[in-house]
Amino acid sequence: ALPFFSVVIANYNGERHLRTCLDALRRQTFTDFEVIVADDASSDGSLALVEDEYPEVRLVVGRQNQGFATICNTGADASS
Repeated sequence: ALPFFSVVIANYNGERHLRTCLDALRRQTFTDFEVIVADDASSDGSLALVEDEYPEVRLVVGRQNQGFATICNTGADASS
């Protein structure tokens, strides 16, 4: 079944914030949602963090930085 809603997190070199955000989503009592991190060509450890510690999160990776609006739309397009 498709999730009730999608949480899209736009990210660009936000490794220091991702763990706090993703851990908070893990603690929710409502669980009928998917989480998508839409990464805008980060050069920090964001990708490795999501891949290694949050296997339930879908990761959509932009090859070059396109800006906030574009990566948000990319994440929305990837949602169920």
